[in-house]
Amino acid sequence: MALVFIPLTGNEMMERGLRVLGVGMVAQARRLATTNEQDFESQFGSRPSVIANLWNRLHTTANSTLHPSRHFPSDFLVALHWLRVYPTEKERKLALHISEKTARKWTWYYAKKIAALKTELIQWPADWGDRIFTVTVDGVHFRIQEPPHPTYKRDKQYFSHKFGRAGLDYEIAISIFESKVVWVNGPFKDGRHDVKIFKDDGLKDLIPQGKRAVADRGYRGAPEVVSYRNDLDTEEVKEFKRRALSRHEGFNSRLDTFKSLQDLFRHSHEKHAIAFDAVIVICQLELLLNASPLFDV
Repeated sequence: MALVFIPLTGNEMMERGLRVLGVGMVAQARRLATTNEQDFESQFGSRPSVIANLWNRLHTTANSTLHPSRHFPSDFLVALHWLRVYPTEKERKLALHISEKTARKWTWYYAKKIAALKTELIQWPADWGDRIFTVTVDGVHFRIQEPPHPTYKRDKQYFSHKFGRAGLDYEIAISIFESKVVWVNGPFKDGRHDVKIFKDDGLKDLIPQGKRAVADRGYRGAPEVVSYRNDLDTEEVKEFKRRALSRHEGFNSRLDTFKSLQDLFRHSHEKHAIAFDAVIVICQLELLLNASPLFDV
């Protein structure tokens, strides 16, 4: 008889996650519920309810469907631990008591599956209504190892002025009046300016006529569709833009809680894109499930 997938609750996912970390059921029962939740989130990147929802989605989404007889939450959690903690293989072997080969297998298997949910969860709205301001837009930057160059020690196309070394850049747009990401693009070599990516790689063309995105002064090269803080704004508009940009920065800071993005990335650019997409899916789910919404502007 074929096995039928049974969705997990947040508490069930938390129990499994803590067992992966070596905290047995008896020990879990003796601890405060908040301690169990905080320990789970610190190692797997989000609240148990969000991670359970993610696991359940992987069994019901067409391009990511898992078979219940061949896939287990413990293997799925190995990938989330890697995204959140970014351990070396030796560190992970000791922490999770799993072989290096098996850990590698499930890390990339599930990271790709999670990343594949991006097209379902992050979509550009068909209608922006009557409001003039639509999204905040910003580039978010991450450190990578220096790519080889045939002549020079460093490839200037990758050079990040933020880090003083090679980096990758992703463009993110967040709805101003809803708590959700509506656009992600990248990775791009960090030597390109954010406003050039905005103008040349699709987002500028998506802003409807008469509407405006809100961004920092680095986007002054696209004044026809971008509004940034300036001295002509009323105090009310200045405060609105300040809050909108602060809200966006707050979301970017969530990405940095995942050490696979915060630390110097040890793997290829292709794998960085997989890791980024997987993390953005988790952070988007937090917003959509109202587990950790952005503040109202």
